[in-house]
Amino acid sequence: VIQILMSWASWNSFAKILRKFNKKISTAKFLRYLGTNATFYSLIITGSTLNHSLCSTPVGDEIRRSNSSKDIKFHLTDVESHKTIETGIWVYYEDGVYDITKYISNHPGGSIILLAAGGDLAPYWNLYRQHFNSPVPFRILQSLRIGCLHEEDLAKILQLNASKEAQQQEEADPYSSDPELSPILKYHMNAPINAEPPAALLTSSWITPHELWFARNHHPVPALSSEPLDRHQITISTPLNRNSHNNSITLSVKDLSESLPVRSIVSTIQCGGNRRSEMSRIERTNGTSWGVGAIANAKWTGVRLRDLLIQRFGLSEELIESLQESTDEQQRIRHVHFISHDGLEASIPIEKALSASGDVLLAFAMNDSPLPAQHGYPLRVVVPGHVGVRNVKWLKEVRLSHEEARGGWQRGMAYKGFGPSTKSIGDIAVDRIPSLQEQPVQSAITGPEEAQPLKAKAVVNPKDGSVSLSVPMQGYSYSGGGRGIVRVDVSADGGKSWHTATLTEGNEQPLHKAWAWTFWKLDVPFKETDLDNEKKLNLICKATDASYNVQPDSVEGIWNLRGINNNAWHRVRTGPVEVYKD
Repeated sequence: VIQILMSWASWNSFAKILRKFNKKISTAKFLRYLGTNATFYSLIITGSTLNHSLCSTPVGDEIRRSNSSKDIKFHLTDVESHKTIETGIWVYYEDGVYDITKYISNHPGGSIILLAAGGDLAPYWNLYRQHFNSPVPFRILQSLRIGCLHEEDLAKILQLNASKEAQQQEEADPYSSDPELSPILKYHMNAPINAEPPAALLTSSWITPHELWFARNHHPVPALSSEPLDRHQITISTPLNRNSHNNSITLSVKDLSESLPVRSIVSTIQCGGNRRSEMSRIERTNGTSWGVGAIANAKWTGVRLRDLLIQRFGLSEELIESLQESTDEQQRIRHVHFISHDGLEASIPIEKALSASGDVLLAFAMNDSPLPAQHGYPLRVVVPGHVGVRNVKWLKEVRLSHEEARGGWQRGMAYKGFGPSTKSIGDIAVDRIPSLQEQPVQSAITGPEEAQPLKAKAVVNPKDGSVSLSVPMQGYSYSGGGRGIVRVDVSADGGKSWHTATLTEGNEQPLHKAWAWTFWKLDVPFKETDLDNEKKLNLICKATDASYNVQPDSVEGIWNLRGINNNAWHRVRTGPVEVYKD
């Protein structure tokens, strides 16, 4: 196979492919990363050591009756039709097809494996690399093998991968060089990229791995990933003319890291449109139909903007306050603009930038690694406690000003809050409406998911024989402005009764400097009478922050034209609930 490939592809392309792998791999996995001709792949696959020659097309119930898994072929449609407990849970991995139904209850990762139901297992194994640390997962998987994919379907998969690669390489497409993201993400839009992870994976790690970060782009990703930090420059300017300081300087990212103290913070970033899809069910809104996944958390490393402004421009909170009395409007600095290489421009109040507790960071690292291209390489702003759009990626300029940044992302309707009765902005002076900065208190259920079948725990009291029922719930909570979470209440009966959840990771943050989200969980009790006619539960969560702000009970009362700031009680209607005794 390798001889054929080397004669077919250029050495540069071949070497590039080989560098993707650091250990021995199967032929099928290797072929997944190659590119262009389905017929070519079919010839290679048929003649390879994948045991495809042993496969035969099943007839009728032969799929279920056969005692030999190696002699059965399946089409992708066969796998896709097996994604529930009733039909059986099937997945494919490389060339093999596996029935994992009986293994689900023993899976160390719990029901997360169900996300791959009826599809490819590879993206999830690639995310959770512990599967490759031992031969045991492969042995278990092989014990569940029921057959292999038909050559035609393997060729389709490879051709699809090739088509995607060819499309990405199309120079005429301004989005062709955008970085490839994890296939686990759900794409709402490809150009520009808008994608979020499954809800069930959101709370799998308090520090979100970059593969699970939502992607919210407004334009193509700037081609800066090959530019070293000592060559990437940023300009900082101020309208002040002071003899002892320049009013404009240009520094490299390397200069920043070497001339100022390097600091790290953990901060959550949430898109202003998170949970917009719930508003769109009430009435159409303007924007991406996000679920609960347009939020993530990371450790950011860089230099504080405050330190830069003090060291290079001699600014202070006291000086800025005194300038507000100046007769020269240009001298009344009230805003800090951030200008991106992709053309986006946003701003924050100067008080946030100069505050000793504001922690505004010019970040060049994420989770102890250089910023990925998708998340702002080589430099981005992190504005803890403020809406995602103010955390500008691919930063090229910082500008102090007496007025807000111009453009649709700051002064236009994009991040402005309108009342539920506003259906159009024709007669509204949009620029007079305050721009979204800090966000309201928020929480969401990440498990169970909508329509997910559940097993309820039943505990019998030995004294009186009474039975207590419960189902597990978990999720995240967050509030803007550094306001910590003091309580999360959950309900399994549609809000008739409430129970206080246990706050877990993130609960140790200072109450008034809590930049990161807080996780919560609870086995929430319910009664059999709480089940509806379809044996389903109506779950709810709501959070209270350190200022005792609470979430509103309905989406209807906060619906707005742009679909931002949806922080209504989060509701999930489960699938059928089965009761079992503990």
